[in-house]
Amino acid sequence: MGLLRGAATPYPADSTIPERFAEQTRARPGEAAVVDGAHSLTYAELDRRSDQLAHLLRERGVGDETRVGVLLDSGHEMITALLAVLKAGGAYVPVNPGYPRRRQDDMLADAGASVVVRAQDVRAAGARDTDGGVEPVAGPRSLAYVLFTSGSTGRPKGVMIEHRSVLRLVCGGDVVPLGPDERIAQVADPSFDAFTYEVWGALLNGATLVVVPREVVLAPGELKRTLDTHRITTLILTSALFTEVMADRPDSFGGLRNLVVGGDVLNVARARLLTSGAPADRPDRFVNGYGPTETTVFAVRAQVDTVPADATAVPIGGPVANTSCYVLDQDLKPVPDGTTGELFIGGPGVGRGYVGRPDETRERFLPDPFADEDRAVMYRTGDLVTARADGTLDFAGRADHQVKIRGYRVEPGEVEAVLTTHPGIRQAAVTVDESTGDRRLVAHVVPAATDGAPDGLREFLAGTLPEWMIPAAFLAMPQLPLTVAGKVDRLALQALPVAAPDAGAEAPRTDLERRLAATTADILGLASVGLTDDFFALGGHSLLAMRLVSRVNDTFDADVDLGEFLYDPTVLRLAAEVSRER
Repeated sequence: MGLLRGAATPYPADSTIPERFAEQTRARPGEAAVVDGAHSLTYAELDRRSDQLAHLLRERGVGDETRVGVLLDSGHEMITALLAVLKAGGAYVPVNPGYPRRRQDDMLADAGASVVVRAQDVRAAGARDTDGGVEPVAGPRSLAYVLFTSGSTGRPKGVMIEHRSVLRLVCGGDVVPLGPDERIAQVADPSFDAFTYEVWGALLNGATLVVVPREVVLAPGELKRTLDTHRITTLILTSALFTEVMADRPDSFGGLRNLVVGGDVLNVARARLLTSGAPADRPDRFVNGYGPTETTVFAVRAQVDTVPADATAVPIGGPVANTSCYVLDQDLKPVPDGTTGELFIGGPGVGRGYVGRPDETRERFLPDPFADEDRAVMYRTGDLVTARADGTLDFAGRADHQVKIRGYRVEPGEVEAVLTTHPGIRQAAVTVDESTGDRRLVAHVVPAATDGAPDGLREFLAGTLPEWMIPAAFLAMPQLPLTVAGKVDRLALQALPVAAPDAGAEAPRTDLERRLAATTADILGLASVGLTDDFFALGGHSLLAMRLVSRVNDTFDADVDLGEFLYDPTVLRLAAEVSRER
């Protein structure tokens, strides 16, 4: 009747992340903890380096639950910094250094980060002569990190997660088996919650964390070579990345023990292709994972062994260990099996709430009436699901306007809020377009003047928002359509055709350029593409770029480098690269 509970497995609920790491260091000091290209750190070396930085952080005032901004790219220095922050008693706030400066500042301010760690701090600490670690001050219910998600007010929301929530996931969880013989790929951006599972799933179980650069994941063929070379056993990918890899190299995952895919609805056709492939091309275990950032990465999972020919969706499965799932109606009462309701999640994986946002915390983090523990909290996901009689959950959509773009959670209202700060925009509404087979944002704008929408809206948004939140197209309108209730009619907006590229764009001149332009237009779902049109300004993104380069290489028997195209994303550059290869 809509109340599902995962297995009650033991986990170190009275411990902390540094304490669990210390156990692994004592057990295997000389084993590899982090492999990052030419850099490799043993557990003892990572322990010593993080101790050195923890001393420096203490000197800067870091103590119990001090929020510390970490502005570092993925790699061994990032891992060292996170562990050092936790050892010092603080909570880390990962901020992508590639984000626009304004967004970085907003995140640090909202989190209340009084200290910031950069690469130079990690290196400076490594030159210090310190003996042993700092005196621990954190407990299992202390704050471990603050991770930001998209917010409808125009500013991202910081989710607060405690130590015990992480330990419940990786030291007693049953998403996949984790042990010291695992080699886990670190692929996710530190601002994406799968990063939590990668890093602490490895380091708190005595495994090896292998840093895989994002350009490798996006490069056709490179991912498989890297997985094989580094003997990766466990890989976590967003659904969008999984779909792209399966489109180009469906044999990429054959050497894995565990492949976990999540962050969005799993593509049925690609999942079927994997499960029906040759045994040598399949991982030992293929898992469809689900879970909001607010409930610490994974709350529900399904092991996918087969995908029936008539299946239109892949179930998300049942609750992971030490997690409860409630399918409730509008009165917060359990719904009968087979009935769709809203998913609420309970258990120790539920976070503390949103930093500095008590009203939104009260709206989403509610008292759990079904729990045995006093003052237990459940999280209102806003996702609609249907529970089968056997306890399997099927995803049925969103109860609000929130969407997933390439695995990232996006509140269109946040994009709208930033757009309307432009002096040339009076109103804005952002919708999702899937007409090309790829989900992308479209901004419908009402200009403040009568002479049309201002130029440079994409560049304006890029000063505040990350790339995956920037709409693929901007449509100017005299006014937004309204429903009879006076609300923006988003269905009417979604029915509008997306604008074509500039008809005055420079046309291809040679047969090669014309063929490449046609291929690029097909990838983007457009009628035509100019010779020097910017791929990203036409609605492209990194995953579509990966698909384009792969198709070009297959069609023209070339070896175009993805990075070269990303640097100059035009048909002209593609033609130059293909000609050079020939």
